[in-house]
Amino acid sequence: MLEGSNIILRGLEISDVDELMKHWNKPEHRINILNKAPQSRDEEIEWIKGGWQLRSEGKGYIFAIVYKETNLYIGHLGLEIKDSTARRGSLGIVIFNKDYWNKGLGTESMQLIVEYAFNTLNLHSIELELFSGHPQAQRCYEKIGFKEVGRRREAYFNNGLYIDSIIMDLLKSDW
Repeated sequence: MLEGSNIILRGLEISDVDELMKHWNKPEHRINILNKAPQSRDEEIEWIKGGWQLRSEGKGYIFAIVYKETNLYIGHLGLEIKDSTARRGSLGIVIFNKDYWNKGLGTESMQLIVEYAFNTLNLHSIELELFSGHPQAQRCYEKIGFKEVGRRREAYFNNGLYIDSIIMDLLKSDW
């Protein structure tokens, strides 16, 4: 468990699926993620189990983001080890409960996971990818220290438009 001032990062559990399904398939949430198709409760349970398997193999970690004041699961983040030799990871985050958007909880969660990645897992670099039409996310990542290192032009079709994909990374030496 990783603890910040407002949030706790803990392992994702099957019991979290009920809260996730209250929000996960809403259009305002799915607009900023790659998988646009609604997902079932059973698919989410299998995804959680897949995360447990990655963790047991040391290939990835999925954490539930829990708001401390209410003990409510509000989102999750994943850290995948992309290259163990180069000590490079890839990070993704989602706060699916929009009642908790724009409160700095994503930034706090990212700070905790970056600290864990660099200080506990001894990663050298972390990368992430986001849609160019998601400036709130980009600002969050920049606050942590991520820098834009590349762009895939018109890489995704989203909401009727082709949009760029922004690639950002953070080196341990920059953090």
